[in-house]
Amino acid sequence: MTPQSKPTRVLVIDDDSMSRELLSVLLEAEGYAVDAADSGEAALALLDRGAPAPDLVLADVQMPGTTGAQLAGKLRRTCGRSTLLLAISGSQPPEKSVSGYDGFLLKPFKMEEIAAALAARGRQEAKAKIPTKREQPVVVRGSGGASVPRPKLEGIHTPVAGAASKSGMTSPVQDAPPAEPVTGPAVLNEKIFRQLSASIPAQQLQEMYAMCLNDARVRVANLRRLANAQDGAKFVREAHSLKGGCGMLGATELHSMASALEQNGLEAAAPAGQEVNSLDELAAACDRLERMLGSRV
Repeated sequence: MTPQSKPTRVLVIDDDSMSRELLSVLLEAEGYAVDAADSGEAALALLDRGAPAPDLVLADVQMPGTTGAQLAGKLRRTCGRSTLLLAISGSQPPEKSVSGYDGFLLKPFKMEEIAAALAARGRQEAKAKIPTKREQPVVVRGSGGASVPRPKLEGIHTPVAGAASKSGMTSPVQDAPPAEPVTGPAVLNEKIFRQLSASIPAQQLQEMYAMCLNDARVRVANLRRLANAQDGAKFVREAHSLKGGCGMLGATELHSMASALEQNGLEAAAPAGQEVNSLDELAAACDRLERMLGSRV
């Protein structure tokens, strides 16, 4: 992007405030102009009120309300064919949820993948090869083995599961990056921490981690309440939201624990025969992350 050109405009749609705030901060640090909405309905209302059509939409596909393919169709009609629509999620979604998007990114992801997707779209437009009719999607395999269709997007590749890009970011439909060895428990992904430290001022990074910890502790309390109420659906949803924010910040231990709670539901909350349940362990992991960050930021 040259100094004279208009900044690329990005619309972030995510109901998780932690993920939405972090994505906005990272995108703005890269020079993008960012709008954000906490739901599909809010995003469509924003555009209907005359907000500039975005060059890129990053839409979480596991939100309440209008989401998935339904949201993609409405965004396409509102924004036009020139807008790049990327689905995002902390878990691999069903095929039908991403069928209307140009690509899919699995949280956590880095800004290099955003730039690569935009560059690929730019090359397609320059060659005038954007089809007027929807092409048959290319089927790629996620970490869980399920097939996820993804329309052709030149320049975006799907690496072997577990492989990292040069930037250290996961590419579309791939597992979250493994934690690097650290002293004691794998509390923090050191590579993600270094990349964030290089991209965000120290004060702002400190605020982001503080927000993450506060959010995690509120969600632990919510998980306890939902476990006591035996509300399995909301329990899984709360664990999913916790996982997304922690993954983007490289809070590896919290991300892993939240993922286990999401996958196993109420059965993971208090396994039989254990004096300390997994929610107590989750609260202790918050304390470990806070202590580690105290010497870093």
